[in-house]
Amino acid sequence: MPPPTRRPAAAAAGYTLVEVMTTIGIAGVLMAISVGGWTQYAQAKSQEGAAQEIQSVLRQAQQRAVTEGSSMCVQFDTAVDTFALYRRPCDDSARVLLEGPFDIDSRVHLAEADFTGASGSGAGVTFTPRGTASPGTLRITREGTDRVYVVSVEGLTGRVSTS
Repeated sequence: MPPPTRRPAAAAAGYTLVEVMTTIGIAGVLMAISVGGWTQYAQAKSQEGAAQEIQSVLRQAQQRAVTEGSSMCVQFDTAVDTFALYRRPCDDSARVLLEGPFDIDSRVHLAEADFTGASGSGAGVTFTPRGTASPGTLRITREGTDRVYVVSVEGLTGRVSTS
């Protein structure tokens, strides 16, 4: 019986430390690049989300005014970027706070609220029991971009839209 022979070891089995470190370095650079893009995306979605939330609150206020048979006011405070829902018209000093004030993301701003009510122009929109509204617009901006969302309310129909 012949003696067992040894097989030679494979010359290059596995990865070297240099190859592993290079791969980790490249992956780290790619991740760092993607984080910047993700941050911008998240901020843009925050601005879009604020516009959609306000549009939803305005539509609910209109529906509530019709259902309850009482005027509803959504008042915007552009100084502190908040809004609140009240029962009774915006120009009524006896209005009652129902919900809010609601905050929005700190990088998103309520730049300009201009609605025409019975007593003139103001920062609040009133929905009547008939479904009509005080017409106007609200501009929503964000730091670091020129993108502006405009929430519009039509007077006769009370239709709320975002552009």
